[in-house]
Amino acid sequence: MKLAATPGRIAHSRGVIPVGYDVLDAREIGEVIVAVFDYMAFPKDKAARNLFGYSAQTNEVLWRADDIGMGSTDAYTNVISEMPLIVGNFAGFACTIDIATGQVIAEEFTK
Repeated sequence: MKLAATPGRIAHSRGVIPVGYDVLDAREIGEVIVAVFDYMAFPKDKAARNLFGYSAQTNEVLWRADDIGMGSTDAYTNVISEMPLIVGNFAGFACTIDIATGQVIAEEFTK
């Protein structure tokens, strides 16, 4: 389910998560809140690693998604699918993410 986000917070069915970045996309998927933060807020010379998973019960960070080795163009942009979790990447990939761990399971070049 797509969530409403305002600067500094993500509202979900069980509460509010305070965050330090602007949110590009946020979803509630079962017990996990998935947030794609604005990659422009991260260092420009390396992978942004701007995809996070939070516990819907505790609002604590569960994981920060791995990058896919594309250097400075490696940043997540949007959620394409919730089940399975597939997230767009600025380098032109659709990345399947393990919702429990944040590990990249598969990458598909889409450009």
